Amino acid sequence: MTSPVDDRSTRQRRRLDEGMTLVEVLVATALSSVLVIALGSFAVVVLRTMDAAEARTDNINAGQSGMAAVTKVIRTAVRPDQLNDNGCTGCEETAIVTASGTQVRFYANLDNTGGGPSLVTLEAVADPDHAGTSLLRQTVVPPRTATDGSYSFCTVGTSGCDYTRRVVVRGLPRLTATPPVVFSYFGFDGVALGSGSLPADDLIRVASVDVTLTVQLRPGQQRTPSQTLIQRVSLPNADASVLNDQED
Repeated sequence: MTSPVDDRSTRQRRRLDEGMTLVEVLVATALSSVLVIALGSFAVVVLRTMDAAEARTDNINAGQSGMAAVTKVIRTAVRPDQLNDNGCTGCEETAIVTASGTQVRFYANLDNTGGGPSLVTLEAVADPDHAGTSLLRQTVVPPRTATDGSYSFCTVGTSGCDYTRRVVVRGLPRLTATPPVVFSYFGFDGVALGSGSLPADDLIRVASVDVTLTVQLRPGQQRTPSQTLIQRVSLPNADASVLNDQED
């Protein structure tokens, strides 16, 4: 004859051996599914937020780096006769040679070895490696010094022409029928000198340049907007040139 204690132990073992009912399994499965979906949705949101923050940081860093490089070289703009009195063959008398919304060409006191200024071109062109975007590149042509001390500049692309070229910043807007304005020009009175290509009479009046860089390294991405940086660069050498001319 079994005791009551033995009967209770036997019943407890039987309940443990029976396992979970179907209802309990379904409830547990439903709760697990809800938990997994919630965790998955949270993980997706976190990853998207981190990716958007990374893209925004990349845009800002690229824009700041490009702006620093552009403004640094523009500040070196100088008239040719300020560096070399021996004369320049085919040179303009102004610091700025050509100026438009997407390109500026000027003489610069850059890498000066005593032979004269360099001829620098900053221009926005289509990016061959990233469809749908453009890039800003810098081309520097050093002076060719003759035996009499005069100098000239070769034409980029011709045989024997020595020049250096580098990409300043990528991710600029695509060049369309209405290209984005990268450069804007202002006179000594702070008034804008018009849009489009500046006429020759306005080139000597350029006292400062506004540089606008709109950077989107991931074109087509809606979660991360482009970053726009604007900075005005004064031309100290151009100021000195005009003041000297007025005093004379």
